[in-house]
Amino acid sequence: MRARGSGWRGTGRVVPSAQGVASMANSEECRPDPRPGHGVAALAEDLEGVIDLIPVPVAVFDTEMRFVAASAAFLAAYGGDIAHAVGSDHDALLPRLPAACRDARGKALAGETVQCDESRTMRPDGREAWTRWTVAPLRRAGQVAGIILIIEDISAEREFQQLTDLRAEEIIEAMKAAGIAFFEMDFDRDTLVATEPARQLLETQEVPDSFDTWIALAAPEDRVRLKEAHRAAIDPTGSRKFSIEFKLARSAEPKVIELRGNIRFDESADPPRPVGAIGAILDRTERARIAAAMVRGQRMETVGRMAGLIAHDFNNLLTVILSNLELAARTEMADLARGHLERAIDATRIGAGFNQRLLALAGARTPKPVRFGLDAQLAETWTLLERVLGEQVHLRLLPGADRGQIYMDRGELDGALLNLVINARDAISAAGTITIRTGSAQLDVQQAGEIEGARPGRFLTVSVSDTGHGMTPDVRRQALDPFFTTKDARVGNGLGLTSVASSVARAGGFLDIDSAPGKGTTITLYLPEVDGDPMLAAAEDRDALRMGDGQLVLVVEDDPLVRETVLDRLEALGYAVIEAGNAHQALEQIEAGEPVDLLFSDIVLPGSCSGFDLVDRVRARDPRLPVLLTSGHASEKFAGRPKVEQEIELLTKPYSLSTLSAAVARALNPDAPPG
Repeated sequence: MRARGSGWRGTGRVVPSAQGVASMANSEECRPDPRPGHGVAALAEDLEGVIDLIPVPVAVFDTEMRFVAASAAFLAAYGGDIAHAVGSDHDALLPRLPAACRDARGKALAGETVQCDESRTMRPDGREAWTRWTVAPLRRAGQVAGIILIIEDISAEREFQQLTDLRAEEIIEAMKAAGIAFFEMDFDRDTLVATEPARQLLETQEVPDSFDTWIALAAPEDRVRLKEAHRAAIDPTGSRKFSIEFKLARSAEPKVIELRGNIRFDESADPPRPVGAIGAILDRTERARIAAAMVRGQRMETVGRMAGLIAHDFNNLLTVILSNLELAARTEMADLARGHLERAIDATRIGAGFNQRLLALAGARTPKPVRFGLDAQLAETWTLLERVLGEQVHLRLLPGADRGQIYMDRGELDGALLNLVINARDAISAAGTITIRTGSAQLDVQQAGEIEGARPGRFLTVSVSDTGHGMTPDVRRQALDPFFTTKDARVGNGLGLTSVASSVARAGGFLDIDSAPGKGTTITLYLPEVDGDPMLAAAEDRDALRMGDGQLVLVVEDDPLVRETVLDRLEALGYAVIEAGNAHQALEQIEAGEPVDLLFSDIVLPGSCSGFDLVDRVRARDPRLPVLLTSGHASEKFAGRPKVEQEIELLTKPYSLSTLSAAVARALNPDAPPG
């Protein structure tokens, strides 16, 4: 930088430039007397008044480089002792001046002005200093009579500039990290200037310099919105601002960009004419992901509400079907008919499992995890999985978990596998193969980082592979979104994989999707491996039924069909029964003196009195009366009740005859050993 004729920092005065100082020294007023014998002392006397007026470090030397005079600022900077050194040699007096400054004096004596914008030197106290200096000739009658040295200390200025540059670099790095870039466009010249992060954000070598090139960057589905935002922004009667988000068309991963800024107008035109834009480019990918997650959360809330509405009635219907099938199966009949009934019972239990998984997906059912062997469970559900496949699709099981165990709700695992097998079947257009393979995996941090949502640890794996058409990258990214489906609306609801992911997550695991068009799909479930002995499933053998001995059971159920089947089942188990359609009727019978041995009530009852309220009122009369509750959708309500009521056993509809027999026996005699 050159010496400037501007206000000096902190002085409050106008400081002359180097040329100005030299001109002052060369004015008629301060020219030395040309008379012979007029020496250094006379020259110093003539300049004394002028030098004192200069507020910067200034020193004057004659043609022999002997010191003549100096300003107060120069004396303060280079030592007050030189004030009495008139006639002393320049080099001896100021040994710490920059070498380049000393070299410049020859040029100044030859009539040339020499300037240096930045030079390193040492102060008298040994401290480093940075200076800006000028050496100019001092003239008399057109002849050089000496030189004038002007030195400005720029150490503070240089330090501030370095700090500013450093902070600018830090700001640029912060902008890169935050995904922000700035740009300025000139519409008339079709030019654009942008900060360095712009190319990285847009994943392009050249930042677009026209609206057409911006349009080409955007994904096709966003281009109409981008054009509309452009039209609105360049309308002089509008806000003259723009803010638009769009997806990049050719990004390796889904990336959302926001353009935000102002349009500049030529106000002299009528109407005002848009001439440019200034704004910011922002990476909104993470915000878009969060927004999408919120939408998915709202959809899940909708699923929960739907589940709550349908679960009670649907489970009641399944209870009626299962009860009658089980009772029919206990009668004498031909083997062929019995086989039909058993398959119908299996189908009913599968339907009950679907309903329970819907409730679990919506958070309206509490899973009941147990410890069990993965391969053993698949062997038990194998026949159920085969039934959903056609003749042209072959199902293979390749067990490899080596007796490994997981801790999970059995029904959720069965439902997850059934969903995956159905999806695999639908992906196969004609003949094909579905392979279920189990195994084990030990993931370290690096391996877990390669799978979305994964964590390090020891896992058992179960994968379902098909030879179908596979998924495109876009379909694969959305595969777990609720309600997303590529199937016909009549056969797909978009909740299958969402349900699978939720079930696996509740077990502490995660899943991975490997698919490509034309190469089929493999979905692998990672389930934490656990140690310990497996927990046996509840017995469903009809010969293991625990029979009653004429005890009187009051059945409280508002649905007539369900109530009738429960009465039939209890009578088949050897109990006497009476019935009530609501809490009020039940209380009337108890208050009338019916010798009730067990109150068996649904939780959801008509009117203001629920099954819980009924229990409270009955136990206020007789705290020792055994109670058993049932419901198709009551886990949230049950969790909010007092602890004493949470200890009451809850049968989830639909339940099997053996489950009912065991529950009634436990309620009547809780201290009896199981059997």
